[in-house]
Amino acid sequence: MSRRVFMAAAAFVAALWTCNLALAAHGELLPETTLARHGLLRSWYVQVELDGSHSRLVHIALCDGVLYAQTDAAMVHAIDAETGRTLWSRRIGRADRPSTIADANGDRVALTNGMRLYVLNRHTGERIFEADVKDAPGAGPALSSQHVYVPMVSGMLVAYPLRLATATAAKDKKEQTPEQMAKAEAERLRNGPEIQQNTPPFLCRSYGRAMIQPLVTRDNAGGEYVAWPTDRGCVNLARIDQEASRPVLALKYRLETGSKIVGRPGYIPPDPKVVGDPGIVVVCSREGLVYAVSEEDGSTVWRFTTAEVIGQPPAVVEDRVYVATDYGGMYCLDAKTGANLWWTPRAAQFVAASKGRVYAIDRLRRLEVLDAASGATLDAIVTADGLSTKLANIDSDRIYLVNDKGLIQCLRESEQTEPLTHGRERKLAAKSPAEPAPAKPAKKESVAPKEQPTPKAATPAKEPKPKAADKPPAARPKQPKKSKAGA
Repeated sequence: MSRRVFMAAAAFVAALWTCNLALAAHGELLPETTLARHGLLRSWYVQVELDGSHSRLVHIALCDGVLYAQTDAAMVHAIDAETGRTLWSRRIGRADRPSTIADANGDRVALTNGMRLYVLNRHTGERIFEADVKDAPGAGPALSSQHVYVPMVSGMLVAYPLRLATATAAKDKKEQTPEQMAKAEAERLRNGPEIQQNTPPFLCRSYGRAMIQPLVTRDNAGGEYVAWPTDRGCVNLARIDQEASRPVLALKYRLETGSKIVGRPGYIPPDPKVVGDPGIVVVCSREGLVYAVSEEDGSTVWRFTTAEVIGQPPAVVEDRVYVATDYGGMYCLDAKTGANLWWTPRAAQFVAASKGRVYAIDRLRRLEVLDAASGATLDAIVTADGLSTKLANIDSDRIYLVNDKGLIQCLRESEQTEPLTHGRERKLAAKSPAEPAPAKPAKKESVAPKEQPTPKAATPAKEPKPKAADKPPAARPKQPKKSKAGA
């Protein structure tokens, strides 16, 4: 018996070693010796299960320490972002229908497959709820603590209310024993939230088609704020006031850029230590303009022009905004003022940032190591031609390299054993859901208007529609000198 176990273990190790050699031979798995020369090491790697001849990895998202890898066969793989352990794998929907990128919040994961919405338990992958949507989804949904927002091709944003299937009052929790609380928590995770069947969804119409995943910027006692762009160059921000007698998804403002918006908006949470500090929504337009807009009133905080075509969304990390252009390099901007801190010519895609380094993919598909203070090139690591990074990590310093064949590698700096998280305090303050508001007294209900209040007409930002001639292109700063340590 022991001999069989030994032979099986030996066969498994041999197979794993053969797979490792095969990946390294094709240049897809970066050798550990190469990484060590550049001050990096590989924390883990995983090959997502898929049929390489028929299936490809199409989406990957990082939410609260979990990677959600999705294939074009409707498979969803939840992977621990720090250990690489596969938490669960499920087929969600039909393989012959397109799936949108997932979003997660709290105990839930949401995505659409075809014209069907799915809400999953993020701990087990079990389906909590599924229903047909009334229109064709234009992009993946966004989750808050109480709603799931689905953008539609028609331009409508639909907010489906959620509720916990088993909710325990705070006063009851104090009277429970630890065993009862553990049992109640297990029951809550098993049942999870569900769509409120007796509550109609909130609707908010925008100008153009909503083809980009929305972003829930704030989710706390002040209400829920959600931003989403359309293909007409408009950026919309709406709010749900949970304390109102009749909550409504009201459009606060609409910024018209006059050019196609690139990707999901970025967000700079307000500083909880500064009273009245507003949150800032950052968007990039295809024509090369970067806008920073106040979350409260839609006023333009700052605007920056790259004079180059921008093909990727902004990456907001702490107090910096990284903007990569198609052919003109990558800019590092001050998040509060929009000042250009530095520029590097070869970087084409932001990957991750640590205390002293910034990592990017250049136009030669190399992993470029930059000095965080000056943008000078410190090093460059040759990768495979087929290696394509689909994930820009704005949450921590971990480097995730992904290709469409399902190979995911996690790299880190040798001395950074624990992940370095970015802006955690601000993000938690902006995403601290409040307790459900108590029911309003009957006499207050009688004072409420009989009809649902109409949101104010969406108006452009205070600034006129930008054009290429409005402002001369910003002078490109000098390229930082290359360090002697550059490869």
